[in-house]
Amino acid sequence: MKQRLIFFGSYAIYWIGYFLFARLLFLLYEYSYSFNIPIKDWILSFTHGIRMDVSATGYILAVVGVLLVITSFTNGRVINKILKPFTIIVLTLTSIIVIVDLELYNNWGYRMDSTPLMYLANPKDAMASTKFWLEFFLVLLTIAYILFGLYIYNRKIKNRVLAIEKSNIFVPLFLLILTGSMIIPIRGSFGIAPMNSGMVYFSDKKFANHAAINVVWNFMNSLVYKDKNIKTYDFMNDEIAEQLTNKLIQKQGKGIKILKKENPNVVLIILESFSSKVIKNLGGKWNAAPRLNELINEGVSFNNFYANGSRSDKGLVSILSGYPAQPTTSIMKIPNKTETLPSLFNNLNENDYKTYFYYGGDIDFANMRSYLLNTGVQRIISVEDFDSKLNNSKWGVHDEYIFDILHKDVVNHKAPYFKVVFTLSSHDPFEVPMDPVFEGKDRATQYLNSIYYTDSCLGKFFDHIKGTEAWDNTLFILVADHGSSRPGNSQNHDLDKFQIPMLWLGGVLNDSIKVVDKVSSQMDIPATLLNQLGISHSEFEFSKDLFSSESHEFAYYAYNDGFTFITDTSKVIFDNVAKELIYSEGNINQDLEKGKAFLQTVMNDFTYR
Repeated sequence: MKQRLIFFGSYAIYWIGYFLFARLLFLLYEYSYSFNIPIKDWILSFTHGIRMDVSATGYILAVVGVLLVITSFTNGRVINKILKPFTIIVLTLTSIIVIVDLELYNNWGYRMDSTPLMYLANPKDAMASTKFWLEFFLVLLTIAYILFGLYIYNRKIKNRVLAIEKSNIFVPLFLLILTGSMIIPIRGSFGIAPMNSGMVYFSDKKFANHAAINVVWNFMNSLVYKDKNIKTYDFMNDEIAEQLTNKLIQKQGKGIKILKKENPNVVLIILESFSSKVIKNLGGKWNAAPRLNELINEGVSFNNFYANGSRSDKGLVSILSGYPAQPTTSIMKIPNKTETLPSLFNNLNENDYKTYFYYGGDIDFANMRSYLLNTGVQRIISVEDFDSKLNNSKWGVHDEYIFDILHKDVVNHKAPYFKVVFTLSSHDPFEVPMDPVFEGKDRATQYLNSIYYTDSCLGKFFDHIKGTEAWDNTLFILVADHGSSRPGNSQNHDLDKFQIPMLWLGGVLNDSIKVVDKVSSQMDIPATLLNQLGISHSEFEFSKDLFSSESHEFAYYAYNDGFTFITDTSKVIFDNVAKELIYSEGNINQDLEKGKAFLQTVMNDFTYR
């Protein structure tokens, strides 16, 4: 037993050391990038990146653990005959990835993923732009890296393997438990978020974050993820699809001005899972948000507003980047693509706003951290910034504490600022710190109680803000990240699942508009807000100004695997798998073609980002 544990620990150190050396090699090879970041970022790329190195090592150790279980009743000589070829194979594959990545990063500007596999059918064409001497150098470097790894194995690992003796009957059981425990380093944490590349992001400098990524982990993850989830659609010729889409989203003149002040503070409150069906003033059957109901009468309410997707990662990108949701994938989970997205953070940073993101949960969930850093947020406040005793729910810190810190910062921070708050208490499993208002123990009732709780926190926040200077100088935007199938058991594609509230409040509003009935969605928020602030929104290709009478009236949302396209004259819900309409009303033929064109253009844009 002892010899096996010594070997297992040594083999773990061997691979972690291998990946750390690969990181150093990357920093030295990319000297034109790395010499432009502070030395502290070199160091931090190692300290943050080791988390992903441990995860990659966990996968290798899981395989080795199975090998040890199978060979429990043999000695080290037998084990070495299997382990050494395995090590050589893994060394060869990982070294190829590590070395190829060095040059690809120079050309592409992001860490290697599965994209190069697209070119294997024509390797001559793929290598046509690479000089022969460089190809030769990279081949030699790969061989040297493999031989170096093998040398370390022979010097430091082989003797520990040969020292292993035959075991008794209890050893396989222990080794099985040890192998199963590799799920911990593989996941990268004990929290709800599994390992993702965003977990190692730490800087506002793109290269520093890239240097922290374990390229082998990144490549394998991309290989699995891309093959399973990314789809494109070919409803019509691409040029026709682009023409139809461009007519829908072409930029129009500026809309009606509803702000009394030029550069107000902006606080965007994103409400987890708030659906229009729980808000009475929006036609909801269940009055679970009485405070939001009251606030609707005090601001500008958007009464025909839709989420673009069914999950938080899709909603956040639509709201902050004006980018439509995809039916079977999520751009937030692909950091090299989110680097190319526009965002309200970047635009407002450039206009002297201080930008913040508040979330009471794990900021690494669904790659949020990488998305936020890639798109320019200056300060993130998450569960790590709260006293651990407040972390008393599955998702993190309950909403009352988030609103407490938001109130303090809204009142005390220097203007102008842009603060984004993302609530969490109304997320499944809907456990909230209050006595139930709605009777029952079913999931729908628990959901209603969680909405009521967050709504009460929201109401208290505005009770404290109204009458202050902050209220007079701030635009508050309230919008849901997505809707909910509860209550009412809406189907995955149903309209009422995706219809959500959006409300603009604050002392900076004039009284020119109280209700906007225009069909619209989350991706329209950037253009609408930036036009009000007098800031260009040309980067937000898919976003339109909802206060402009010239903008086209439509909403789009994606579900798995299909889309819905809504105008003022029609509603069409299309199933991409069955290739048929599953719901329609109004002028369906023309608008169905527009919906297909829009989805096709979105996915083409997504694919080539």
